[in-house]
Amino acid sequence: MAFDGKCLPVNDPDALWPYCPSLVLAIIFAILFGFSTVIHIYQAVHYRKTFCWVIGMGALWETLAFVFRSLSTRDQTNDSLYRAQFLLILVAPLWINAFDYMLLGRMIHFYLPEQKVLGVRPRRLTLWFVLLDITAFLVQIFGGLLASTTSGDEINSRVRLGGRIYTGGVALQQALILFFLCLAIAFHRRVRKESVVVRETSWKILLYVLYASLTLISLRVIFRIVEFSNLDNPTLAKHEVYTYVLDAMPMFLAAALFNIYHPGRVLVGPESEFPKYTRAEKRVMKTEQKARKAEKKAMKAANKKNGNMGQEMPNLHYQERQDNNILPM
Repeated sequence: MAFDGKCLPVNDPDALWPYCPSLVLAIIFAILFGFSTVIHIYQAVHYRKTFCWVIGMGALWETLAFVFRSLSTRDQTNDSLYRAQFLLILVAPLWINAFDYMLLGRMIHFYLPEQKVLGVRPRRLTLWFVLLDITAFLVQIFGGLLASTTSGDEINSRVRLGGRIYTGGVALQQALILFFLCLAIAFHRRVRKESVVVRETSWKILLYVLYASLTLISLRVIFRIVEFSNLDNPTLAKHEVYTYVLDAMPMFLAAALFNIYHPGRVLVGPESEFPKYTRAEKRVMKTEQKARKAEKKAMKAANKKNGNMGQEMPNLHYQERQDNNILPM
């Protein structure tokens, strides 16, 4: 069936959209995210913050999502355009989420002399959360691919399965955000109450921007969980306004906030980045780490042995006293 550029009826067997999508809104958000992307690229170069390419990638994926959405509104029978915009809108926020994880790690490294929060080193914190974020990303991609299978108004088994898998992925994402928020609050309390900040630049505004970003991402995640948890009666999915108010707008604000107050403004100098080591230096560090572990193990074994000897000594003294008592006067 040829598409004439007008909205197809929802009950049309060729219809991919459950409503009449707005071309104007799609173009507006493609421009907004595109503008944010360009600024993020400039700021990353200007402030020499290579890790900021991550949030730039998130803004770029959002831009592409709404470009494909704009094209799909004019070609509503094109399955490729529909699936492209659908998947990109679903997974693009994970880039911004990963950026939040990377940012806090660098703030801990830069502002705390001990360079750890709740016993966790910033480099390890960043690695763990980014790897788990990638796991959530893969789960959401797989679920989104299944959920993007459409057959008019019919919700088939693949769509239900995809919805459940995607819901599991966003639920994992939200669980990570909540745990990560605990670490952010722990960092906040340390620098506020213990007065351990030794840098000239202020951490407060950047941390509040981080809180705002996590809140906006959480709002979007909760919306998607509710949306995909009831695919048999998809009330939210049948109204486009929810996608823009509870997904597109929060994610744009999350990206734009870091345009307004970029980390490069406060994380300045070589000490604001994780140190980079050569392979030879890493080998030396691993050797030294193994040596320290072996030394600790030996000390623990020695202490345990001395502790046992200490327990045996009172028994020896007691036996000696007993022997003295039976000796003739």
